[in-house]
Amino acid sequence: MQTPLLPTFPSVQADNLEGKTLRFPQDFAGKRNLVFVAFQRNQQREIDTWMPLTKELMKNHPTLRTYEFPVIGKVIGMMRGFINNGMRRGIPDPGTRAITITIYSDKGAFMKPLGLKDQKKIYAFIVTPKGEILWHTEGPRTESGEKSLREFLDKIGKQSA
Repeated sequence: MQTPLLPTFPSVQADNLEGKTLRFPQDFAGKRNLVFVAFQRNQQREIDTWMPLTKELMKNHPTLRTYEFPVIGKVIGMMRGFINNGMRRGIPDPGTRAITITIYSDKGAFMKPLGLKDQKKIYAFIVTPKGEILWHTEGPRTESGEKSLREFLDKIGKQSA
C-alpha cells in the first residue's frame, strides 16, 4: 500500500558492514535508491521477500540502487562491534554487506522525521541523493506493493528519457 509522500530522508552517518563510513542521503549511489528500513531482527525475512524483485528492477532501471538500513537503537561501543560482526558472518556476500548500513540511534528519533509510527513493520522508500522521498510503502512484498513500485519506476523512467 502506497501512502502519502514524506518530507526527506534523515541525515545519518553510519558504517556499512564492510566497515566503510558513509553519510546519507548524499552517499546514496543511485539517481534513485530503494531503501529498506527494519527495526527488528526477524524483519529480515520481510526484506528478503523484496530481494528477487530488486535485482530485476536494477537491471531494468540502471540508475536504481538498493540499500538495507537495520535500525538497532543506541548501544555501547563494544556491543556495536559484536552486533556488526554477527551480521557480517550472517551475510557472506561483500556486495550485500556494502549496502547494509546499521543505524545505531534512538529508533524514535530516526522514525519521527519519516513519519513512521510502528517498529513492527518494515518500510521501503525511493530516495534521491538529496534525501527526497519519492515513493514508499510498508511491509513485505505484496502484489499491490510490487505493482505500485513498478508503476512508479516506469513513470519516472519515462520522465527522464
